[in-house]
Amino acid sequence: MHLTFFDYEIPVLKALVELGGSAKTGEVYPVVERLMLPRLKNHPEEYGHYKIQTDIIWKNKTQWAREYLKRKGQLDGSVRGVWTITDAGKERLRILNSTEKDPDEGIASLSGIDASIAETSEKPEEVFTRLENIQKHGDVLGFRGIVYEPINEQGVILLFATVCNDLGFRIEAIRTGFPDAQLIRKDLKGTFSKCWAEFEYKASNYQTHKHSLRGCDLVICWENDWENCPIEVLELKKAIKQFPKE
Repeated sequence: MHLTFFDYEIPVLKALVELGGSAKTGEVYPVVERLMLPRLKNHPEEYGHYKIQTDIIWKNKTQWAREYLKRKGQLDGSVRGVWTITDAGKERLRILNSTEKDPDEGIASLSGIDASIAETSEKPEEVFTRLENIQKHGDVLGFRGIVYEPINEQGVILLFATVCNDLGFRIEAIRTGFPDAQLIRKDLKGTFSKCWAEFEYKASNYQTHKHSLRGCDLVICWENDWENCPIEVLELKKAIKQFPKE
């Protein structure tokens, strides 16, 4: 079984304790390598390189372990180039030493973090930030397979797609340019006509994004906070209340 950056977390914490609690990057690497040596001997591939990276694999994984420890509050990286163990990191080691069981075991999988994220040319901080942004969510919605309320424009698009048929719309196209969507809309006579729509999390974002009042027939949003909007607004927060959740 190959080593992952999770395997380097404890060695990083132990290395910092050994170095007095804080050390520069170049001082941490040799200690981590020494602590990992019994395992590295069985994994010579750790001294190779990923095709998309220049660092030796074990050093790369050490960097990922450092960033993950930072995200968990067990390492302080507020000073550039300096690694510092926190009280939370020391407590993890204390529990490990007293119980011979790592208290963080299994946390990564529960948080949706897979070791394969390290096999990229991106920097660890960029990837973890993106993952954290993805994992942010609104209040519980529980509507037709959507667990949480939208917190952005993409969430509004997803929610609209689940109720567009109920609301008398059909989606012909979604695009990145303005306006976002080409729809057809059913009128009281049962006939359909073209409808150009712009998706926004809040209706007022339409103004913030400085969109033209021409070329758009409908603003579809989660929350309508634009009083007297000159364009028709469909507020999904209210609209979906008329439909069953399943």
